[in-house]
Amino acid sequence: MSPRTKNRLTLLAIVGPFVLFFIAGRYFVDPWELPRENKGQLILPHVQLRALELREPGGGAYNAKDTAGLWSLMYVAGADCGAACKNGLYYQMRQVQRTLGENMDRLRRIVVHTAPASDELRAFLDQKVPDTVEVRGDADTVKRALAPAYEGHDGDAIGDVFVVSPDGQIFLRYPTHEDMDATLEEAENIRLDLERTLKGSLI
Repeated sequence: MSPRTKNRLTLLAIVGPFVLFFIAGRYFVDPWELPRENKGQLILPHVQLRALELREPGGGAYNAKDTAGLWSLMYVAGADCGAACKNGLYYQMRQVQRTLGENMDRLRRIVVHTAPASDELRAFLDQKVPDTVEVRGDADTVKRALAPAYEGHDGDAIGDVFVVSPDGQIFLRYPTHEDMDATLEEAENIRLDLERTLKGSLI
């Protein structure tokens, strides 16, 4: 065997496995079937914020131009606020934001009111989670827009936490819980997803 042939065979032995892996990955593996790193439920296709038809307190539309520049944690509220609601607003949103350290200012918190807030919810927002952006949305419209997140699952959007990108795409969902252990586990899931997202984003 000539030295040139031997060198070619050596090169093929080194490069060949990478070429085969690329071809298999490109043509025989469905990337959506591979394990995902995110802890929350990935919503595919992503839901556009404008589909929720949200309104600001003054009546103007709340859409992607209002979320520009920051990532958002969004909670969809009903009229009342029980233990799961409070845990979501406080531990899964406010406290998670605080754990982000120098990145906490890259995140905003949003509450979508689908009904007039009860006195209990109003007091909790004012006293425990101040500086939360509050917008309004029709309950049926919000549920219908976010229905893709519940295909094959029970429940609807009210009482859940979502991650919204700066360009107004809702792409991750997390439930809230009455149980404190479950709440803290969910908060950790949100923190891990946000840290990974913020690390990979220039925004």
